[in-house]
Amino acid sequence: MLKKYIQGLLQVFFFFGLVATQAYAEKSDVVVLLNGNAVTGEIKSLEFGSLRYSTDSMGTVSIDWEEIVSVTSNQNLQVELADGSRYFGNLTTPDDRFTVRIRAVSREISFPMTEIIRITPIETADKFWQRLDGSFSLGLQTNNSTEVTTSNVAADISYRTRKYLVGLRLTSAVTDQPTEEISARQNVQANYQRFRDNRWFTDWFTGWEKIDELLINSRVSAGGALGRYLVQTNKNQFSLTAGLQAVRTSFIGEDENTTDAEGRIEIRYLHRKLMPETSIIFTSKIFPLLEDLSSYRAETDLVLKREFVEDLFFEVSLGHSYMSETPTGAESADYVITTSLGYSF
Repeated sequence: MLKKYIQGLLQVFFFFGLVATQAYAEKSDVVVLLNGNAVTGEIKSLEFGSLRYSTDSMGTVSIDWEEIVSVTSNQNLQVELADGSRYFGNLTTPDDRFTVRIRAVSREISFPMTEIIRITPIETADKFWQRLDGSFSLGLQTNNSTEVTTSNVAADISYRTRKYLVGLRLTSAVTDQPTEEISARQNVQANYQRFRDNRWFTDWFTGWEKIDELLINSRVSAGGALGRYLVQTNKNQFSLTAGLQAVRTSFIGEDENTTDAEGRIEIRYLHRKLMPETSIIFTSKIFPLLEDLSSYRAETDLVLKREFVEDLFFEVSLGHSYMSETPTGAESADYVITTSLGYSF
């Protein structure tokens, strides 16, 4: 009896020891830093000059790409260059410093590390949560003299693979004034972006928004567009998108609901740097009415985000809306300035 018990116990220990050994063996990537230190771990991703790297001793850390001399990995990776070309394979020992050597199926090829803007492990089921990227922020402002209270909530979540990107963004700014009704500016957007060759992409999107100051009770839209990343580096990203969408709008007041076909032109610029992590995002969208191109509306957003503690950030944003043809009694323009604290993951 005792012998069987000991044998069973040894089998359990052997099983967990084997699992632990396999888990440790998975972290076989090696990063060599400028100071000569070699760190063993697992590549999670490279984007905007920041390498997310999992280690046993330090957990998951972010390493400045410019601080790395060389990197090797047995993982199946997608390596994307600044010109939009992509290569698949693992990373072998390079011949020179500040060079990455990719071993693909039929050949090996080397590139300067400065040309590499993104590294993505080939997707597997157990890497789903590792591919999520996002942030949440909350702001509350109260003016004692006027008793005006403004609350701001924002959430931005994206899931990226080597072939596509799925994004969801929510923003809400609500102002409560004792002498007036509550005023809200709210927006929900979702999109599916499919990556094409030479930095081109297709984008399918849908959204809902409400802007009380412009007497927009509800605006629902859906459509598609073709775009291209004109600039794509480890610090800057600039894209231009053009497409079409259908829009259904209901108003606050006597104006009748409308259903329109619109054009959609979007300009987006993103600048990001490390130490401390700071990002600036500028987005401008123009929606000309297809049956009358002189009638249009525009949405512009400018966001400054700066990390002050790991994963915690301070954010200031400016949003502006304009309509050339307004509902009865509405203003042609509206803007909102928000400050908030948030958490990113």
